[in-house]
Amino acid sequence: MSEITWIEVDLNAIEHNLKAIKGMVGSGTKILAIVKADAYGHGAARVAHTLEQNGADMLGVAFPGEGIELRKNNINIPILILNPVLSEQIEDVIQHSLGVTVNSLDIANEISVTAKKHHSNIRIHVEIDTGMGGAGVCPDKALSFIKALLLIENLEIEGVFTHFNSSEEKDKSFTHEQNSKFKGVLKQLENEKISIPLIHAANSAAILDIPDSHFNMVRPGLILYGIFPSNHVLRNIELKQAMSFKTRIINLKQLDPGSVIGYGGTFEILQQTTVATIPVGYKDGFSRCFSDLGEVLVHGKRFPIIGRVCMDRCFIDVTNLPDVEIGSEVILLGNQGSETISIESAAKLIGTIPYEIVCNVGTKTPKKMYKPTGKKL
Repeated sequence: MSEITWIEVDLNAIEHNLKAIKGMVGSGTKILAIVKADAYGHGAARVAHTLEQNGADMLGVAFPGEGIELRKNNINIPILILNPVLSEQIEDVIQHSLGVTVNSLDIANEISVTAKKHHSNIRIHVEIDTGMGGAGVCPDKALSFIKALLLIENLEIEGVFTHFNSSEEKDKSFTHEQNSKFKGVLKQLENEKISIPLIHAANSAAILDIPDSHFNMVRPGLILYGIFPSNHVLRNIELKQAMSFKTRIINLKQLDPGSVIGYGGTFEILQQTTVATIPVGYKDGFSRCFSDLGEVLVHGKRFPIIGRVCMDRCFIDVTNLPDVEIGSEVILLGNQGSETISIESAAKLIGTIPYEIVCNVGTKTPKKMYKPTGKKL
């Protein structure tokens, strides 16, 4: 029996967003498109094919397994692993021609030894920690670190980058400080006549707000999928939301005043009410925080979620919808008629970030339909 809850991904929207980003940064700036976390829940393989076909220069993933899966799906453009790798992952990385982020000379030497065995050179990028505080080389050690890397055989230093920690916030002073530190490292390299082909720092928010951080490559993530990172970034680009989250009504019931609905009986019925059950819950990534708070679309109109969101179902009040029936389509995220429930508004409603909404829903809902093809992956 087919699933009646699904994610719909508009690949035309992703194509549109990529072209809009390319138009903003200019033809001289390359695009490292971020497809980690299954392309933010949109389905990495299908999204990566769309990005590759429409001129993305490189893809960014978090871990080797994500890159290997893309290679198995016939993605041919360069792929960069943005996190450090462990010794036991090096063999797979080399076999699948993945670029590596290197922050350790020990790992760099291990990569070199394995690369020699394969008679190949490995593309590496060096992360400069200008304030993220996790991985990366400190700015005052960057020059000596990169000089040491240049002496290691079978390594090709393709890129150097940093990672902004608050570019989507209203106060961007720390981001500007990070950018300044990064430029300081670049100046040191220039003074030593060390040329590294790819320089990247700008994530989605910095692409929109801080053109001084674009350098010759940018790393769009959330904006590729048609979502602005926060309310504190410029809306200076037209984006189209690519993800919709849909289901169908599986039950309709009339409840009398005084009845309660769902676990804990948190919602009391005050008047004759038509309650629809939909087969969506927190197992599908639909947060329990939407309990007694969220809305859905049915027949192009908004209706409230009543009671608690359960593991595999929740309830909506459709009293004022006379033509509702079992099987009617329900939109939890996306458009229907003239109404829209955006991922940004849903995140704001429950006090989280859009990243969490798409990753939770996208990775926990197994059925994905793709437009324009409409095929399941």
